[in-house]
Amino acid sequence: MLKRVAAVVALAVVLGCLSTAPARASFTPRPGPTWNNPRGNYAARNVNMAKVRHTIDSVPRNGVIRIAVYSYNRRDIGDALIRACRRHVSVQLVLNDNAIGVEAHRMMRYLGHDIRPKYRDRCHPRRYGPKRHPYPVPSYFKVCRGACRLGGERSNQHSKFYLFSATGNGKPVVMFGSNNLMSFAANVHWNDLYTVVGNQKMFDDFSTIFAQMAQDRWHPHPYVAVQDGKYAVEFGSDPHAVGPRDHIYQRLDQVGCRAPAGYGDRGRTTIRIMMYGWVGARGLMLARKVAVLSRAGCRVRVLVSGAGRRVHAVLHRSGVAIRRSALDLDDDPLTGFDETGWEVFSHEKWMSLNGKWAGHPFKGVWTGSENWSNVSRFNDEVTVQVPFASALAAYNRHFEYIWAHHSQ
Repeated sequence: MLKRVAAVVALAVVLGCLSTAPARASFTPRPGPTWNNPRGNYAARNVNMAKVRHTIDSVPRNGVIRIAVYSYNRRDIGDALIRACRRHVSVQLVLNDNAIGVEAHRMMRYLGHDIRPKYRDRCHPRRYGPKRHPYPVPSYFKVCRGACRLGGERSNQHSKFYLFSATGNGKPVVMFGSNNLMSFAANVHWNDLYTVVGNQKMFDDFSTIFAQMAQDRWHPHPYVAVQDGKYAVEFGSDPHAVGPRDHIYQRLDQVGCRAPAGYGDRGRTTIRIMMYGWVGARGLMLARKVAVLSRAGCRVRVLVSGAGRRVHAVLHRSGVAIRRSALDLDDDPLTGFDETGWEVFSHEKWMSLNGKWAGHPFKGVWTGSENWSNVSRFNDEVTVQVPFASALAAYNRHFEYIWAHHSQ
């Protein structure tokens, strides 16, 4: 009798280990921003990765997961996506073609790359009964040739966003920021990941762009701006919108340096910019616009990882306080990430503003995937305006922490 009980218990343990049920069925990610810390312990380095992984594990049967990132090699994320697939969640990924390694090939083999709806696929293995509509939402791992919606080998799929049709509380989740699914995104970069819970229109708008990206063909209108409740979202870019027609230039052009009462600092609008790549002719144009704002009385501070010399000089001459958030920890320029000499650096791309914008009082942040550089004009990108004082406070606290402890 005891042997039979032991056998039953052992079988239950084995079946439990093989279960395809979500590991965190009741989990709903906390709204707002999170940051990893590449100089912290394992948990601190992987805060964003854990948030994505736990959210994947919370998506219920017949849900949908859509992920668009520049690069991917995290096996723990892949394992979570396979668990989701086994409980009949549709899993869709769109990547750039620059770094397709072992893990990406594993997921490509598992999910396939055919984006067309099918009677059955890996995540919906219908084996019996007549074929019937509607077909399940297809699962796939799509690698774009350059930018998905703009085409061209010199461009990239550079967006970073994560869509979940429902989580523990039954509401959709959208995440965006600078976070790729790479080991170095946790261990080398500082990255932000902003989470919105319960905004169905935002989920639908991101999903529409995602579907266009998965087709991997030139789109006649690559720049799209939408309003998702209080959030303003910009997708893609317009390669022909140069100079004052550039959408970042237009954003800066709407800044007023005289802050209303209760905003800014002593009557002046305050601006914080944390930018990974601020280079090239476009970067110089935007630097000159920021310099104009500084001379007009805006209080501007900048943390930048990779800035062109002329960009740095223009900002410095106009009175902008600027520091580098890229650290050569061993004082050896021949070591570091990707031949940069940097062991750790900020990969973030955001601007906060407290004061006047578009003629009105404003407290908020613009964050996403877009660097202030030439190539970004040809990329798949996303930037979201988050017009909340709570977001402003969180991003500014992070800025002050990096400024004080991890910049030079």
